[in-house]
Amino acid sequence: MKLGRGARILAGTLLATLPLAASPPARGSTAARPAVTTSGVNFVDRAGRIVILRGVNVSYRSRLVENVLDLHANFVRVRVLWAHVQPSREAFDADELARLDAFVAYLCEHGVNVELDLRGRPLPAWVNRRGFHVRHAPAPRGAYLGFVRRIVRRYSGDPRVIGFGIFNEPEPYMWDRVGSPSVDQQMLAWQAGVRDAILAVDPLTTVFFNVRGGNYGVKTCFRCAGFRLAHTALDWHDFYNGCCGSGLDATDDNWVPGWPQTHNQRSTRYLGTAENQWLNLAIPWRAAHRLGIPMIVGEWGVRNDDSRHAVYNEQLEGILNAHALSWARWDLDGNSKFALVTHGRLNEQGEWLASEILGPG
Repeated sequence: MKLGRGARILAGTLLATLPLAASPPARGSTAARPAVTTSGVNFVDRAGRIVILRGVNVSYRSRLVENVLDLHANFVRVRVLWAHVQPSREAFDADELARLDAFVAYLCEHGVNVELDLRGRPLPAWVNRRGFHVRHAPAPRGAYLGFVRRIVRRYSGDPRVIGFGIFNEPEPYMWDRVGSPSVDQQMLAWQAGVRDAILAVDPLTTVFFNVRGGNYGVKTCFRCAGFRLAHTALDWHDFYNGCCGSGLDATDDNWVPGWPQTHNQRSTRYLGTAENQWLNLAIPWRAAHRLGIPMIVGEWGVRNDDSRHAVYNEQLEGILNAHALSWARWDLDGNSKFALVTHGRLNEQGEWLASEILGPG
């Protein structure tokens, strides 16, 4: 497919100004067969060969798109915020869409597979948050579907745009109880309508989803929630610090002793074990195999100021390789303690990740 002028960008630093100067590529006239799709529990290419996706998370507003190539990544999870793209009920922001066009076009031209990670939080100011994820709240879901359909139609003609995330880490805004099967089923039922809408526009794409949050609810009754599984992939987010067995209770639906104690976002000295890390990852891995769909670790990582980050990296990479899991590391952008880039260049963890993706030789 012939790409527009945005595909010829040579410098990531130009992306911030490009939308005002270049017209967006032609998109979405007909759904093209993606370069990567699903087959059973695997991602496969057009010839049916198994593909392991290895890459990174990034915002399309980032100036660091060229660093994706430094990482040798074959996959990027590009976050797209509803509040940015549709700031009012009546209008989509043309400049935001043009920035997204340019970012995606650059990656596609360089052969990088893209998931557009649709993020409904924060909600746009014009959306009523109360009951947003309630199963019988068609108005809020209908508002979100306008955004979803607009993005899917725009990119359904790009073979390297291999899929769309339903709603990153969906959580009920009005909790009745934490970690209950009824809440998980409600969340999945809400997403079922979004999943069906995506595949109605592009029946060949992959739909990535979290049941609830980034790592809950994998024992939910999918059939009961009306959530169909064709062309779907389970996305599990893993920032577990490996402290406490699997880290989850007997229902695999609540963190024990609690979220702060089991996650490395708040720690600067990793003390986990590879055994415990696998006990945790085995929960979604087995669920995905039971459901017969692929799994991807869509977010994982450790702080740059963690004195034992090398231990964490070695443990996680060993598990991911041993089980041929696809993944996207958090985060390319240089604005957090998890950043892989510092002052425009790969930092220590970024260099390590590049060497792991590139492999021996």
